[in-house]
Amino acid sequence: MVGLPSKVVAGSGFHGFRFQVKNASDRAYQRVDFGLFAGTVHESAPDGTGRYLTLQYKDPESGAWKAISTDEDDPGSGYIGYTDVRPHETLTVDLRLSVAKSAPEGFGYAISVGVYADDEGNCVYSTGEYYEFDVVKAGSEPGDVPPADPKPQGGEKPLPHKPEGDTAISPQGSLAETGSSSALPVIAVVGGVAMAAGGGAVFVVRRRRATV
Repeated sequence: MVGLPSKVVAGSGFHGFRFQVKNASDRAYQRVDFGLFAGTVHESAPDGTGRYLTLQYKDPESGAWKAISTDEDDPGSGYIGYTDVRPHETLTVDLRLSVAKSAPEGFGYAISVGVYADDEGNCVYSTGEYYEFDVVKAGSEPGDVPPADPKPQGGEKPLPHKPEGDTAISPQGSLAETGSSSALPVIAVVGGVAMAAGGGAVFVVRRRRATV
């Protein structure tokens, strides 16, 4: 993710950032499902909640903003869509989030997740980077707000469940070697990232709380 703010004032409207999918390898992936699991953490929700967070992505073809579920009870929570990814290609999707005016002070988190088939044909998921941002009370003056620093997670893990989600999406893309634009075809195989992302998010949030 690029440009996620390090501080968000409750009730201050939408804040834009970008989701990036990078393929640094020589291998083409026929389908990558990707998503963003996010929420806020405070005293009454120590494991995180999406109740106060509105998360959206911009459909690259229509330009319309579409909701990304932050409901922890929704099997499709966090799911954005899927696309093919060619060798050495970087894809971007515009995102934005807002925190409700009623949100308590605490912090927010966002974890990027991808699901794809590995070299052995196994369906795996990979957590990309973990971000945190401070949630401050409504009406506060945030001052200078630099982008949030990523905390890489990484590593492939077997997909424990078949999550919900089967939305084709054509992100803005470019080949690293040429810089040429790309309109990517999509095919239907397994869908979704939400179940894997949700478990990873709760684990990271609990680990973070244990160290502060």
